Amino acid sequence: MSNTVSINGDKRKFSLNDNLKLYALIDAGFTKSPKGNYNYAHPLYEDSPYDATALLKMTINKDMSQLTMVITDKSGLKKIDIFKQNNLSGMVELLNYILKDLEERNIISEVKD
Repeated sequence: MSNTVSINGDKRKFSLNDNLKLYALIDAGFTKSPKGNYNYAHPLYEDSPYDATALLKMTINKDMSQLTMVITDKSGLKKIDIFKQNNLSGMVELLNYILKDLEERNIISEVKD
């Protein structure tokens, strides 16, 4: 059983899917770190991916039992909350699309209370 996480500002909670397979991580764009963890980073933007101001970062440990998810500024150092401001609705829409794709690939699952 994996841990349950939520993205800063989001009310939904996610955990790793019980049917998670290594090839699904690779197909989705996860890369393996030198320590064996699987990292994913995707820019969140309004109009152009070249002008992204936020980044969705995910890490799955090498045992595929722990998940972390966070939205940061483009440097990757400071957590930000894209749900606070209405003018960032395009970013929220893109985030929802990414999370839905990861759910369809059996990487993550939304945890219902």
